Amino acid sequence: MGVIGFDIGNESCVIAAAKRGGVDVLLNNESKRETPVVVSFGEKQRFFGAVGAAFAMANLKSTIYQIKRLIGKVYKEVEEELKLLPFMTSEGPRGGILI
Repeated sequence: MGVIGFDIGNESCVIAAAKRGGVDVLLNNESKRETPVVVSFGEKQRFFGAVGAAFAMANLKSTIYQIKRLIGKVYKEVEEELKLLPFMTSEGPRGGILI
């Protein structure tokens, strides 16, 4: 039996599999161990990881990144900081943050 582990950071993500007494870090499509934590939205498709980061340069307003630090925060506590982000945010029904 194996176990999968995710290390999701503010800027990158690493995924590893533990099985048979060893740990293997899984590689992404670019054969790298780290994948950027970026999602970019095109007109008809989404771009994740390194492709999303490349697409972000041309279309920053439709790119979401650096959201890990917002998880569990109350909208009113970080409202001024949210105004600095290029993507739209709003207050959720229970005071959370909607992106």
